[in-house]
Amino acid sequence: MNVAPIPGLAHLPYAEVWLADVDDDVLAAAFDAARAIGKPGLEVWTTTRTPDVAQFLRERGFEEVRRYIVSELDVPSAPDPGEPRFPLVTLEEQPDLASALYELARVAYADQPGRAETRIDEAWFEWGLRAHPPDSYFVALEDGRVLGYGYLERDGDDWRNAFLAVARDARGRGVAGAIKRAQIRFAKAHEIAALRTANEVRLERLLALNRRLGYRPLYEEVVLRSAT
Repeated sequence: MNVAPIPGLAHLPYAEVWLADVDDDVLAAAFDAARAIGKPGLEVWTTTRTPDVAQFLRERGFEEVRRYIVSELDVPSAPDPGEPRFPLVTLEEQPDLASALYELARVAYADQPGRAETRIDEAWFEWGLRAHPPDSYFVALEDGRVLGYGYLERDGDDWRNAFLAVARDARGRGVAGAIKRAQIRFAKAHEIAALRTANEVRLERLLALNRRLGYRPLYEEVVLRSAT
């Protein structure tokens, strides 16, 4: 069991942990581990594949704060998504865009539903930039300005659409769709079997885009917080 500060929300009085079983002893141990790092509360992740866990936590005073739909695209059978609407480059092609991506990340992470208190610092250059393959880190541009970015994460043979950010004044213009199309074309070109993505249920336009591109929902991740 890994109990740790929440990335981007480490200033809050919660530690995060994944739970897959209904077990009061495990929950008590998680609280002990959280208090040992100065966090009186817990933010617990679980899924609808183990629905009893969420009910178990609610009965102990936890409240749901976020919920994510996990979807998957079968890449070989997916149709070609078409040309992206905006010019795209990769981080491999233009590493000089790193500072502009950081500035966008500082805004976009906090704009996520349920994440308004997020604070992004320069550690992002490691976990949000250098940790990911630069040839699948796509950036949408308009007249040289960064409109959005999105990257793929790889874990062995498993690939997922990770964080996708769009500038506030560019939202609703198809930037996310351009990036997703580039990611799918990359996956096809590299014979990747599947792409998974997790999106908060309040991001209705992004979920609709996923459906249009052929992603199919698998299950949901549920995040609940204790009192502090």
